[in-house]
Amino acid sequence: MSIVVGIAPGQDNRAALELGIVLARSYSQDLDLASINSAAWPPGRISVGADYQAHIRRLARESLDEARSLVPDDVVVATHVHDAVSSRRGLLEMCERLEALRLVVGPAADGPADRVHLGSVSSGLLHSAELPVALAPEGFTAEAGARLQRITAAYSGSSTSAELILGAAVVAAEAGVPLRIASFAPRSRVLSAAGIGLEVEAKLIDEWKATIREDIAEILSEIEQLPARPESVDVEVGTGASWGQALGGVSWDEPEVMMLGSSGLGVLKRVALGSHAVKILQNSPVPVVVVPRRAKEDYSAGVLGPGRG
Repeated sequence: MSIVVGIAPGQDNRAALELGIVLARSYSQDLDLASINSAAWPPGRISVGADYQAHIRRLARESLDEARSLVPDDVVVATHVHDAVSSRRGLLEMCERLEALRLVVGPAADGPADRVHLGSVSSGLLHSAELPVALAPEGFTAEAGARLQRITAAYSGSSTSAELILGAAVVAAEAGVPLRIASFAPRSRVLSAAGIGLEVEAKLIDEWKATIREDIAEILSEIEQLPARPESVDVEVGTGASWGQALGGVSWDEPEVMMLGSSGLGVLKRVALGSHAVKILQNSPVPVVVVPRRAKEDYSAGVLGPGRG
């Protein structure tokens, strides 16, 4: 088992690599760096010449060698060039072959600084992966020797996010880090536009916070019944004038990851602008670990190996 990091030839892979190193160190796992060659598919096709194939493989190997040189000595690392029909398919095939605990991918090119930016590959992975996918924000870095300091599980009030939190509690316990349950929402611009006063709006926000905390109280009780529990569990609610301010309204440790279920992400190319999960993902100041639908059962059942958070 290992942490698999997707390395894209010719792109800046440092954010994904840094996150992969932190996860590998935190979970005491090896690191596998994988570069996918989709130009070689299908095998033996004659439309792609041998010289071009050699050129593509050379670029992949150079990118892997560069990434490997940045991995510190305390992390065991291996590199792989894999031929596949697409980058997405190739990464999933490598994860299956290596029995990966986590797949780490970087932000798409030209994304906003310090934020997760999805591209075609990462978007596809969120709906087809059978393991959690860690998304590194643009420019993500970590100090030398850094390990995860905390896991935050995003709570939306749905039964799906409640199951995710229980899985996150198992993960945090096995990883030896605190767990935080967090819920986020911007203040309603509709209320302001309707002429409702700030005092009334503030009261509604307070009521919403109270409701969230009541819901989470049941989850906290279930966490107390787990055979292994996180060293601590905290609850925070973030609000603000925008989604960015709502997520910025709570403190974040360095490094920290936020777990988010994919059930609220929809088909990302056609996702509604009001989707909470998408807004949280786009405004998260820390790496986001998305648990796809296909991986949710492992979390809700608590059937997890060390470090699957």
